[in-house]
Amino acid sequence: MIKCHGFSRGYLPDVNIPQSVISELERNNHNVVDVKKINLKAPDTRLIQIARDEKRIILTRDKDFIVLTQFPKYQIPVIVIRLANQTPQHILEHLNELLNNQEEKILQESLTIIKEESANSYPYKELSS
Repeated sequence: MIKCHGFSRGYLPDVNIPQSVISELERNNHNVVDVKKINLKAPDTRLIQIARDEKRIILTRDKDFIVLTQFPKYQIPVIVIRLANQTPQHILEHLNELLNNQEEKILQESLTIIKEESANSYPYKELSS
């Protein structure tokens, strides 16, 4: 079960996030807009625009976001899931751990990468220095 400390932002899961992960976020009253219901063929830059306009955190398994967010115009909150075990349950476990242990402010201002051994947030202010 995903529980977190009253996050005010919504989430924008990319097409590569399992439906069961999206459903679990919704079951736990998170504000989620499922990209699969908007436009399956939206390019990454369009997802960034939607996330910026709607103040959402992108959830993705697409490592292209790691590169895109190096450019200041694409620096929006992104959680990139880079796990060896990509089962929905394993993703949920790691996502749950992150959302329960990381400060909202940090997630809102960072590129966060979830790996098997850790989840690290890279604040954009530090990236652009």
